[in-house]
Amino acid sequence: MILGSLATWKDDHKFEHKAIIEAIEAIQSIVSDPPSPGRVEIRGDEMYASVMELEAKPFTEQVAEKHETYIDVHYLIEGEEMIGWSPAEGGEQPVQAYDEEGDYALYQPSDEEVKLAMKPGMFAVFFPHDIHRPGMAEQPAAIRKLVVKIHINMFES
Repeated sequence: MILGSLATWKDDHKFEHKAIIEAIEAIQSIVSDPPSPGRVEIRGDEMYASVMELEAKPFTEQVAEKHETYIDVHYLIEGEEMIGWSPAEGGEQPVQAYDEEGDYALYQPSDEEVKLAMKPGMFAVFFPHDIHRPGMAEQPAAIRKLVVKIHINMFES
Protein backbone atom coordinates (compact mmCIF):
# COMPACT_ATOMS: atom_id res chain seq x y z
CA MET A 1 0.00 0.00 0.00
CA ILE A 2 1.18 3.49 -0.82
CA LEU A 3 -0.40 6.66 0.58
CA GLY A 4 0.43 9.99 -1.02
CA SER A 5 -0.70 13.41 -2.14
CA LEU A 6 -0.55 15.27 -5.41
CA ALA A 7 0.86 18.18 -3.38
CA THR A 8 4.18 16.30 -3.00
CA TRP A 9 4.01 14.22 -6.17
CA LYS A 10 6.62 16.23 -8.09
CA ASP A 11 9.19 15.27 -5.44
CA ASP A 12 7.95 11.72 -4.79
CA HIS A 13 7.34 10.40 -8.31
CA LYS A 14 11.01 9.50 -8.89
CA PHE A 15 10.65 6.68 -6.33
CA GLU A 16 7.64 5.02 -7.97
CA HIS A 17 7.18 2.34 -10.62
CA LYS A 18 6.50 3.66 -14.14
CA ALA A 19 2.95 2.21 -14.12
CA ILE A 20 2.08 4.12 -10.94
CA ILE A 21 3.63 7.27 -12.41
CA GLU A 22 1.45 6.86 -15.51
CA ALA A 23 -1.65 6.35 -13.34
CA ILE A 24 -0.99 9.46 -11.24
CA GLU A 25 -0.29 11.52 -14.35
CA ALA A 26 -3.60 10.26 -15.79
CA ILE A 27 -5.35 11.30 -12.56
CA GLN A 28 -3.88 14.80 -12.86
CA SER A 29 -5.12 15.05 -16.44
CA ILE A 30 -8.59 13.67 -15.67
CA VAL A 31 -9.25 15.95 -12.68
CA SER A 32 -7.97 19.08 -14.45
CA ASP A 33 -11.38 19.22 -16.19
CA PRO A 34 -14.05 17.95 -13.76
CA PRO A 35 -14.99 14.50 -15.06
CA SER A 36 -18.45 12.98 -15.24
CA PRO A 37 -19.09 9.66 -13.46
CA GLY A 38 -18.18 6.60 -15.47
CA ARG A 39 -15.23 4.90 -17.12
CA VAL A 40 -12.34 6.95 -18.49
CA GLU A 41 -10.08 5.18 -20.97
CA ILE A 42 -6.34 5.38 -20.41
CA ARG A 43 -4.86 2.19 -21.97
CA GLY A 44 -7.87 0.00 -22.59
CA ASP A 45 -8.06 -2.90 -20.13
CA GLU A 46 -4.41 -2.43 -19.10
CA MET A 47 -5.23 0.81 -17.29
CA TYR A 48 -8.50 2.71 -16.95
CA ALA A 49 -10.25 4.95 -14.45
CA SER A 50 -13.70 4.92 -12.91
CA VAL A 51 -15.09 8.25 -11.73
CA MET A 52 -17.60 7.79 -8.90
CA GLU A 53 -20.03 9.88 -6.92
CA LEU A 54 -21.28 8.01 -3.86
CA GLU A 55 -22.32 8.30 -0.27
CA ALA A 56 -19.68 7.07 2.13
CA LYS A 57 -21.09 4.40 4.44
CA PRO A 58 -20.70 3.96 8.19
CA PHE A 59 -17.91 1.55 9.19
CA THR A 60 -20.41 -1.12 10.24
CA GLU A 61 -21.99 -1.27 6.78
CA GLN A 62 -18.92 -1.74 4.59
CA VAL A 63 -17.08 -4.97 3.82
CA ALA A 64 -13.47 -5.17 2.64
CA GLU A 65 -12.26 -6.23 -0.79
CA LYS A 66 -9.16 -7.64 -2.45
CA HIS A 67 -8.19 -7.91 -6.09
CA GLU A 68 -5.91 -10.34 -7.93
CA THR A 69 -5.63 -8.94 -11.46
CA TYR A 70 -5.65 -5.17 -10.92
CA ILE A 71 -3.90 -2.72 -8.64
CA ASP A 72 -6.16 0.10 -7.43
CA VAL A 73 -5.16 3.75 -7.20
CA HIS A 74 -7.89 5.56 -5.22
CA TYR A 75 -7.92 9.36 -5.56
CA LEU A 76 -10.31 11.58 -3.61
CA ILE A 77 -11.68 14.52 -5.59
CA GLU A 78 -14.25 15.91 -3.11
CA GLY A 79 -15.40 15.15 0.42
CA GLU A 80 -13.72 13.09 3.12
CA GLU A 81 -13.31 9.35 3.05
CA MET A 82 -11.91 6.69 5.32
CA ILE A 83 -10.34 3.64 3.73
CA GLY A 84 -9.53 0.62 5.87
CA TRP A 85 -6.36 -1.31 5.02
CA SER A 86 -4.86 -4.58 6.19
CA PRO A 87 -2.32 -6.91 4.59
CA ALA A 88 -3.53 -10.26 3.27
CA GLU A 89 -1.44 -12.69 5.28
CA GLY A 90 -2.87 -15.88 3.83
CA GLY A 91 -5.30 -17.04 6.50
CA GLU A 92 -8.21 -14.76 5.61
CA GLN A 93 -11.37 -16.44 4.38
CA PRO A 94 -13.56 -14.39 2.06
CA VAL A 95 -17.23 -13.89 2.86
CA GLN A 96 -17.75 -13.83 -0.89
CA ALA A 97 -15.42 -15.96 -3.01
CA TYR A 98 -13.26 -14.41 -5.70
CA ASP A 99 -15.26 -13.26 -8.72
CA GLU A 100 -12.88 -13.51 -11.69
CA GLU A 101 -14.98 -11.31 -13.98
CA GLY A 102 -15.26 -8.52 -11.40
CA ASP A 103 -11.75 -9.17 -9.99
CA TYR A 104 -12.70 -9.09 -6.33
CA ALA A 105 -13.30 -11.16 -3.24
CA LEU A 106 -15.06 -9.69 -0.20
CA TYR A 107 -13.86 -9.99 3.40
CA GLN A 108 -14.94 -9.05 6.90
CA PRO A 109 -12.80 -6.20 8.22
CA SER A 110 -9.69 -7.33 10.11
CA ASP A 111 -9.16 -6.52 13.77
CA GLU A 112 -5.75 -5.26 12.60
CA GLU A 113 -7.24 -2.85 10.04
CA VAL A 114 -5.67 0.60 9.82
CA LYS A 115 -8.01 3.44 8.84
CA LEU A 116 -6.62 5.94 6.35
CA ALA A 117 -8.18 9.41 6.47
CA MET A 118 -8.38 10.62 2.87
CA LYS A 119 -8.71 14.30 2.02
CA PRO A 120 -9.10 15.79 -1.48
CA GLY A 121 -5.84 15.53 -3.40
CA MET A 122 -4.71 12.35 -1.66
CA PHE A 123 -4.25 8.96 -3.30
CA ALA A 124 -3.80 5.41 -2.02
CA VAL A 125 -2.39 2.51 -4.03
CA PHE A 126 -3.59 -1.00 -3.15
CA PHE A 127 -1.74 -4.06 -4.43
CA PRO A 128 -3.13 -7.62 -4.71
CA HIS A 129 -1.87 -8.43 -1.19
CA ASP A 130 -3.77 -5.45 0.28
CA ILE A 131 -7.26 -5.93 1.68
CA HIS A 132 -8.98 -2.57 1.59
CA ARG A 133 -12.34 -1.14 2.62
CA PRO A 134 -13.09 2.09 0.72
CA GLY A 135 -16.05 4.44 0.85
CA MET A 136 -16.45 4.90 4.60
CA ALA A 137 -17.09 7.88 6.87
CA GLU A 138 -18.03 8.46 10.50
CA GLN A 139 -21.29 9.95 9.24
CA PRO A 140 -22.80 9.27 5.79
CA ALA A 141 -21.43 11.90 3.43
CA ALA A 142 -21.20 12.50 -0.31
CA ILE A 143 -17.81 11.89 -1.87
CA ARG A 144 -16.44 12.16 -5.37
CA LYS A 145 -13.45 10.02 -6.28
CA LEU A 146 -11.78 8.14 -9.02
CA VAL A 147 -10.12 4.76 -9.03
CA VAL A 148 -7.48 3.89 -11.60
CA LYS A 149 -7.18 0.16 -12.30
CA ILE A 150 -3.69 -0.98 -13.35
CA HIS A 151 -3.36 -4.52 -14.69
CA ILE A 152 -0.62 -6.44 -12.87
CA ASN A 153 1.05 -7.27 -16.22
CA MET A 154 2.18 -3.63 -16.39
CA PHE A 155 4.55 -4.39 -13.50
CA GLU A 156 6.32 -7.25 -15.26
CA SER A 157 8.56 -5.15 -17.47
